[in-house]
Amino acid sequence: MHISSSPRDTGTERDAVAASTAFAPVTLGEGSLVVLALVRLFAGLLWFQQLFWKLPPDFAGLHRYVVTESQYTFLPGYAYIIQHIFLPNFLLLGAFTWSAELLVAISLLFGVFTRFGGLLSTLLALQLYVGLAYAPGEWYWTYGMLVLIGVVLSVIPTGRRLGVDQWLALRLERAGKTLRVARLLRWFV
Repeated sequence: MHISSSPRDTGTERDAVAASTAFAPVTLGEGSLVVLALVRLFAGLLWFQQLFWKLPPDFAGLHRYVVTESQYTFLPGYAYIIQHIFLPNFLLLGAFTWSAELLVAISLLFGVFTRFGGLLSTLLALQLYVGLAYAPGEWYWTYGMLVLIGVVLSVIPTGRRLGVDQWLALRLERAGKTLRVARLLRWFV
């Protein structure tokens, strides 16, 4: 409730100021950016750590989880895709999965093209959520949180603190004035 001594104060000015500040862009402070960079580092470490139980050339640890995904997925038709496309071509799937997770780990640990790493992380985590969230012995929130971490890392340029992107951003900014590819790449840092 607002009480005014002015008969002309209808609240429209006050409402306009409140509306403009409600939708004003939020600027993160240096401390917040460093904390998010640490979140990025820990997420990169998580993806890196997960590489060692599904090592090439046979990707043996991964096979059991792909079979489990085909049994407990909640997305109609996904089990068919796993059983008739992925499992018959398992070595190709294993190589792709392992390479993608390695790429995410490198991107997030070194802070290089971190938004791309965040997008790829989100896609991999969504696939895990769809396939394993309701499997016995799995906690569905694990995969949900992994998806959300990937989303955050894809929308906030966390590599610009404690990462190579801090160096790349300036160079791509300059190159973006003349090169269209640099303007595209600039978004990923």
